[in-house]
Parts: sequence; structure tokens; C-alpha cells
Amino acid sequence: MRIAVRPFGVLGTAMTPSGAVRKVAQGPVPGLAILDPAGLRFIRDGPKGAGGAAGQIYRWLEISEQDSFPAPVRQAIRAPLQAKLQYYGVRACLHVVGPDFSQRRCSEDEALGELTQAYAAALREFARARLGGLRLLPISGGIFAGNLKPQLPSLTAGALRAAFDALPERDQHAVSMARLDMCIFEEDDHAVYAEAFAAETARAQQFTASLGMGRTPTQPWQTGKGSSVS
Repeated sequence: MRIAVRPFGVLGTAMTPSGAVRKVAQGPVPGLAILDPAGLRFIRDGPKGAGGAAGQIYRWLEISEQDSFPAPVRQAIRAPLQAKLQYYGVRACLHVVGPDFSQRRCSEDEALGELTQAYAAALREFARARLGGLRLLPISGGIFAGNLKPQLPSLTAGALRAAFDALPERDQHAVSMARLDMCIFEEDDHAVYAEAFAAETARAQQFTASLGMGRTPTQPWQTGKGSSVS
């Protein structure tokens, strides 16, 4: 996987420790999909009234006042751990319903298994779309993490790796040619996710170098004048 951990959410904004939201990076462009951590209730009843990260995404998609999702989304997602990529004009959104750990207690192994299924469903959808990039964010984060919130960074890294490894070779190839960004909206959380994904990002840099893809330009959130990253 060509993956990096980014200090902003899927829309390019970040929340500071004081609670202020600031623009950090460019918003999604055509050919780049974003992940929506959808609640099953909203998939059933419509995006209207959704809050949090999902609410912001629906406003960006211009569907926040609609009473229902498109039929393909409703038909594809009928239970947790399912996903569907949907286009809204030129904007691509990968809706995923993850497990809700706030409503029950489960072991880390159980949580890892369910998160792996959710990420696998998302990656399969993304692979078939043949897009150039995907902005992810931690599935089952925020209020859905419950008592597993401290473990969620390591669970996320492990689940995403296991999901990729479980893909058919054709889908692995499609995903590996795209750029995956794990987007962390809260600035306070970025360091712990970067640490949890350290092994993955190191592998990604080695993989990118082996393909001879060169280096990508420095972005506004990166420090070091004139530097670049893989």
C-alpha cells in the first residue's frame, strides 16, 4: 500500500486543541475519493440531520438536506461492515458502516476482525473504481470507539493491513497503484496515528521507490523549506 498519515480530515481541515477548525490542505479533487464513516441509521433514513464528520461530508456532497441516499447505497449497505462507493456529480464518496463499539464490550481481537471486514469492504469498492487516490479516516472513531478508543490507532493500522492482504491479487494491484491517505482530523491525535502506522508508511516509501515513481511535492502541512516526501 502507498499510504501516508495526514494531519487533516478528508476535506482538508483540521481541529486544533482549542477546538478551532482551520484549513490545512486542498480539498478533494476529481479522481480522489473520500471515505464517509456512515451510521447505519442514516443510511436507512437519509443524510438529513447527520452530524460530526459525516455531516460535514454530506454538506460537501450537497446532500445534507436530502431525505434519502441514492438507491445503490441503500441496497448495498444493509448492515454494519458493508460499503458502497457512490458518485455525486464528479465527487466520489465511499460510504462505510463500521462496528459501533460504544454499544457493547468486545475484545481487541474481535474488534480487529470486525474492522478488518469493514476496511476490506471499502478497499474492494475502491479497487473496482480504479481511482487515483483515497482519503480514509479511522472507521469506528469518535463516539463509536467506546472503551477501545486508546487502542484504535493500532487496531486501525492492523485492520487496514489485514484487509489489504486479504484482497484478491487483482484488487491488491489496483489499490497499490493508488495513493491512500489516512486522514486525522484532530491535531492531538495525529502523532499517535503516525506512530501506529510507522511500519506501514516505511513500507510504503520503500514500495514507491521500487516503482520509480519519484517524490511528491512538499505540501503546506509539511515543514522544511524545499523538502519533499515520498
